Amino acid sequence: MFKKNILIIIAFFGLTLVADDISVLYKRAQILEARGKIKEAMLLYKALATKSLKPKNQKITTKTQDRSIITYGDNSIEGYSHESTDKSIREIIFSSFDVKPYKMNYLLPSTYDFVSHSNRKDTETKFQISFKKSLAKDLFGGRNELFLGYSQTSWWQTSAKSSPFRETNYEPELFMVFPYAKKQSPLKAYTIGILHQSNGQGGRVSRSWNRVYLSGIFQKEGIFIIPRVWYRIPEHQKTDINDTSGDDNPDIYKYLGYGDLRITYPYKKHLFTLLLRDNFKFDGTNRGAVQFDWTFPLPWISDTFGYFQIFSGYGESLIDYNKRNDKIGLGFAITR
Repeated sequence: MFKKNILIIIAFFGLTLVADDISVLYKRAQILEARGKIKEAMLLYKALATKSLKPKNQKITTKTQDRSIITYGDNSIEGYSHESTDKSIREIIFSSFDVKPYKMNYLLPSTYDFVSHSNRKDTETKFQISFKKSLAKDLFGGRNELFLGYSQTSWWQTSAKSSPFRETNYEPELFMVFPYAKKQSPLKAYTIGILHQSNGQGGRVSRSWNRVYLSGIFQKEGIFIIPRVWYRIPEHQKTDINDTSGDDNPDIYKYLGYGDLRITYPYKKHLFTLLLRDNFKFDGTNRGAVQFDWTFPLPWISDTFGYFQIFSGYGESLIDYNKRNDKIGLGFAITR
């Protein structure tokens, strides 16, 4: 009887070493149990349990969305837990560090301005890079998240000789998002932030301003309405045009006003957005802007969208904050 049990144990553990599918062994154990061979079935269950346990130093693997397996290796580094070390390795491999897209990231290889301007071509390339990094969550005992954001928009005279960059606007900002959890409310979240915008130039072409803003996200059925109001942080008047400090554009509010309104409508894989801005002056100095964005799927490229943009009005770029532009552009967006 003892020899028989030894043979059963050897046979069952041998099966665990050669079997490719654990479900097959599990079914065999169920059959033995149904036939009243409880001891043999328990031995097989024990073998299955042993097989399912991971060794202490087993290599850590993560299955990505495309179902391929990526092996990080043995993370037994003295002074660190396996979990924190694995996170650091993933950040290094994928260069993620919890950085996420913020505003739209896009490239418009060709844009055309129907308004002619001196010292520039009417056709140029425009692109934008934007991302954000979460800094903290649930501050002050509430549901909120603090972000550091950065956006950069460039206008590139690719149709001109030597193809110079005509203008680049830089926008670092710090903002906090507060989700609004009350049921049946059209308000979904609101944001408070501080934003700097400048073009990195000096002298007569220097442009910059700082704002604090408040925005909200409202939903009405399938339409999202995002109003934003801002207050410009005052700067002292420049005594010399070449001063690096002081107000570069004291009249910018006359053209960009004190806020804007964004209306977004998603339809299947299409996204339509309308941006409206106005200074609300009706004494002959009314200025504003309208921008229409349409992103649509590209069937032959995954996670990339075609992008059509129309802009008309003032303030498309800081250098043109007091000049009118009527532009149209076509390209693609990798985030929206």
